[in-house]
Amino acid sequence: MYMSAERLALANQAVKNTFAHCSVAWQAFPHWDTGDPSQTMVPNDSLTTLANVPLQLEHVDFIVSLAQAVAPTPDEVLELVNAATVKLAAKVDAAVFPALYPAMTLATTVHIPWWPTTQQLLTGLIEARAKVENGGYRAPSCLVTDTIGLHYLAGSTIATGNSGTDVLLPPANINSLHRVNTLAPITALDVRGWLLGRRQRIAHGGAAGASPGEEAADLAVSVLPSLEVVGATGNNINLRVRIRYVTRVKDRRGLVVIRVP
Repeated sequence: MYMSAERLALANQAVKNTFAHCSVAWQAFPHWDTGDPSQTMVPNDSLTTLANVPLQLEHVDFIVSLAQAVAPTPDEVLELVNAATVKLAAKVDAAVFPALYPAMTLATTVHIPWWPTTQQLLTGLIEARAKVENGGYRAPSCLVTDTIGLHYLAGSTIATGNSGTDVLLPPANINSLHRVNTLAPITALDVRGWLLGRRQRIAHGGAAGASPGEEAADLAVSVLPSLEVVGATGNNINLRVRIRYVTRVKDRRGLVVIRVP
């Protein structure tokens, strides 16, 4: 035993908490815990084409010295655990949103101009709202964009001078706004955002606690964010933070991709 059970439990809880706080995908999509850590495939539950899809392991390895592992306080270990978990969250976010793109069609796409006016941006967001609501997703939606998209929103103003984030989101029935670095595959650089329709009322960042069965997309997870002790090498202990999951688009009518021409 390289670390006490108490310290391992503390580090594992730190992984769960940090991942929940740092991963936009975890905050924006409900997740289905399969309950079987050895599971390697799950049904995609698609309304159009049923199939089984493989679960992917994502991980970040790091090293803790024996001195850090047995130190009087767990502070140094937790600092390393948190740093690795932040990297894991970034890797998951960079993979989840591009995974939505192949399911999209012209019917689930909204176009806005480059550097749109306030009216053009509002028109596009309302059009996106109409698309998900016509698919039965009438609860407040979640908007995920990148830095450029955030500039679009924040830079838009109305006559009173209020920021677009204050006046554009309510008419589009959006109660949650997130920013990520990667929205789509490298071949689709014109994607500026995703509107995630909801059937449940989900607070900002609270999708992890929502039921996945009612939503258009979710994360199927067989290994929840957790810590793994790999083994010892010399005076160090190799540790790993990991998650095994797959992104599932079950009903593309509940998603809208926002693109520029």
